[in-house]
Amino acid sequence: MAKSRETMRTVIIENIGKPRVLKLARRWLPQPAPGEALIKVHATSVNPRDLHLRSGRFLIRKPLPHILGRDLAGTIARLGAGVDSWQVDERVVACFEDLGCAMDGAYAEYCCVPAARLARLPEKLDFQTAVGAGAAFADASLALMKNGRLQARETVVIRGAACSLGAAAAQIAKQAGARVIAISPLEQAAGLQNNGADIVLEDAGDDLVRQVKVATDGAGANMVLQIDSQKELAQSLAMLAARGRLVLAGAHDDRLVKLDASELVARNLRIQGAQGSLAVDELECLLQRLADGEYRAVIDEALPLSQARQAHQVAQKSTSLGKIVLVPDSILAAAQKPDNWVPIT
Repeated sequence: MAKSRETMRTVIIENIGKPRVLKLARRWLPQPAPGEALIKVHATSVNPRDLHLRSGRFLIRKPLPHILGRDLAGTIARLGAGVDSWQVDERVVACFEDLGCAMDGAYAEYCCVPAARLARLPEKLDFQTAVGAGAAFADASLALMKNGRLQARETVVIRGAACSLGAAAAQIAKQAGARVIAISPLEQAAGLQNNGADIVLEDAGDDLVRQVKVATDGAGANMVLQIDSQKELAQSLAMLAARGRLVLAGAHDDRLVKLDASELVARNLRIQGAQGSLAVDELECLLQRLADGEYRAVIDEALPLSQARQAHQVAQKSTSLGKIVLVPDSILAAAQKPDNWVPIT
């Protein structure tokens, strides 16, 4: 067990800006406060929110320097006072709104987390798969099921589907028994179909409403999940059937958008936001479904934590469906030791 004045390697930001503001650093090993657990991080991932916090599009709710990282999978290294529901070395996952935003996150070898926010990691699920799915599936589940209340045999349109959240949403909607129409650049069509999309429409032109209506025999979709953009909200509303729901998820900008309120009233349409965190039992249910093979994580690559800057450079230009996983260099080094390795003393 690490001692109180030991240090850890981490990636910090001291200023807002481009990926170059991400810096390797050594910091004192944090000590868990009452009600917290110190987690040895085995994997975290690069999420869109990390990019937006680093660039200043979102506000970091604590003083700099700051450690990013919204999700983690690892083992419990130490328990704070009053924590009796966990044991050291248990495998856990954490994924919630404050992590990496209002408190230091998981771009580090160790991270303190409120014990009440920890979820158990199923034995069949490895650390990298857990974070490769974590935030994307949690956000998709929150948007589609908890807030949007998607039902079997409904039709959902996923706009901005060429991302990890879009791929997760397609899987969750399909497993729920819904019909899935994804709107995306056509180069991602095969990947989205592999993740559950029944139809992929090209994200171009003014003909999308007609194409959605044709695909739904003129009725329109029961739900549109719009990811990361307020562009064409009126068009998304026009895709909906009567009593349809437009659910906004991801990093929407602060532009004002004009909408025809009479259409909302006349057709009983609803606009719903989707931001927040799943409850721990909901996250554990999602992880179990991943372990059972009902869902599958889409991972592009795993990189050492020391390459977080390069990972951000790739992620901010990517339209990939997969996540980039970051693994602390010490974890990678330990995994590469031969079975007969012994330290030199």
